[in-house]
Amino acid sequence: MSLSDSCVGIPLRLKFNVILISIFLISLLGAGVYYYGFLEKGAIDDVRRDSEVLMETALAIRGYTTDQVKPHLDPLNVDRFLPQTVPAFAAVETLRRLSERYPGYEYREATLDPTNPRNRANGWERGVIERLTALQKSGTDDQVEATGTVGEGIKRSMYVARPITIQNPACLSCHGSPESAPASMVKLYGKTGGFGWNIGQTIGMQVVKVPMLYPLEKARSTFNTFMISLLIIFGLMFLGLNIALSALVIEPMARLNRRLEDLATRDFLTDLVNRRRFFERLGSEMSDARVHNTSLSVVMFDIDFFKRINDTFGHDSGDLVLKHTAIRVRELLRRSDCAARFGGEEFMILLRETPIDAAMAVAEAVRAKIADIPFEQVGTVSASFGVAEWNHEEDAHALINRADKALYEAKDSGRNTVCRAKDAPVRRVLVESPAV
Repeated sequence: MSLSDSCVGIPLRLKFNVILISIFLISLLGAGVYYYGFLEKGAIDDVRRDSEVLMETALAIRGYTTDQVKPHLDPLNVDRFLPQTVPAFAAVETLRRLSERYPGYEYREATLDPTNPRNRANGWERGVIERLTALQKSGTDDQVEATGTVGEGIKRSMYVARPITIQNPACLSCHGSPESAPASMVKLYGKTGGFGWNIGQTIGMQVVKVPMLYPLEKARSTFNTFMISLLIIFGLMFLGLNIALSALVIEPMARLNRRLEDLATRDFLTDLVNRRRFFERLGSEMSDARVHNTSLSVVMFDIDFFKRINDTFGHDSGDLVLKHTAIRVRELLRRSDCAARFGGEEFMILLRETPIDAAMAVAEAVRAKIADIPFEQVGTVSASFGVAEWNHEEDAHALINRADKALYEAKDSGRNTVCRAKDAPVRRVLVESPAV
């Protein structure tokens, strides 16, 4: 790819890719935020549903114990109190076995003044009970419930708590006073706790805990898979769009740009660079020669009696002479040199890193190549040459003017010859003598 192609492709591709990546990053950020929130909400809803199922399971065990177990075991409590007849005990013990199989899934009945000491509420549980009591006093719903999270890191759990409120007068037969309670229960737990309860009193709470680690990790895993899939899809799309951009836009534009550049900088007849492009190249080579302190020479020549060729053989034959002259010149030049059609039948040659003697030899070779081989339809044609070496001080126009004057000297000398330009005048710097 040429420099001009790069000038076309790089900015366009860069702008396209910057826009594409910007759109993708904004879309990825928006999709990521939305999807992560969606997955996290789904995970929390799953945890909440599991906690509600666990709570309803505990209530079902309590109801079953009250209806199906307690009536058959109560007569045995006279001699020896059986905790298994207590619905709360049955629910806690049953779900404790579940938590052994599924760690983190817990059910507990915590009370402020329990009969069984293991049911005594800790500090966190006391706070939740107080909140439930306040909700009962201010709320109008029959079902009061408190939810939230407890714990940190991998032990973080969601809890659902419901108040334990004395509503059944039968409860007071065991928790009214020590005297009215079964003697076997008092003998097992003593008289210090679990008595003096009243109808409508909130004495504790039922609370279930469900771990949030597994649903949230599943949500994160799903999110990561989703994001990686988006990145892969974008990568493939990015590659495909860039390939399509190159094939459908950049390459056609590069070809068009090369064509336009050729039209702007090349002579359509000889395929040599034109006058404007030659001056651009000359300026660049002069800068390089100044930096590296190298030689630089130019050769100016034109076809002798070219008007006579046009008048005698026609303009088509004249054009053919110009075209084949350009071909012969190119055959003798290096890739680093530059030949241009300067105007009409006039040509210029730029010879980089070439002193005047070598430039004279090149000009002589070109002169012989033109003069020694006859042209089709026209026959023998000659050219006159002027050669000048840059002195690292003059500008491009001054250098061209010296070569042009040498060219006219060659014509005045009989044509079909090479003349060396006079040296450029040396700039004199006057240094004033110090005053005595």
